[in-house]
Amino acid sequence: MITIQEMNGHARKIGMAYEMTLLPLAMETDMPHTAISILLFIANNPDFATARDICEMRGLKRPNVSAHVERLVQEGYIERRAVPGDRRKDALVCTEKATKIIELGRARQIQFAQAVLDGISEEDRDVMERCFMQMNNNIDRIIREKVLL
Repeated sequence: MITIQEMNGHARKIGMAYEMTLLPLAMETDMPHTAISILLFIANNPDFATARDICEMRGLKRPNVSAHVERLVQEGYIERRAVPGDRRKDALVCTEKATKIIELGRARQIQFAQAVLDGISEEDRDVMERCFMQMNNNIDRIIREKVLL
């Protein structure tokens, strides 16, 4: 049976490889890798596009996200918009200026996913997807109900 340490190691390795995949785009655009990652997150997750969401879902530290978001706003790649019903929150929205970087980033994300899944049959991919969904549900339950505390 796979241990939690092995799962964590695999997740970290995937994260490192993903960062390496985006590195050429960062160099091409003269943008920090984390800024591109944040930009892609906002573009791909418009319903979870607050700085807090980015911190929680991407596992990034608040000061780091704040600095990159500020830079992206200043350079015109994203803008802040008030969240209806909560004046304390700002939704982050990609601008037209970000379109080309987003397209290039998404193409790299697709290439990365294809490379990671290379040699895995459709049937095994379906099983893997169901397993990840169940693991995600279990993790959500653990967090929500604090079942292991």
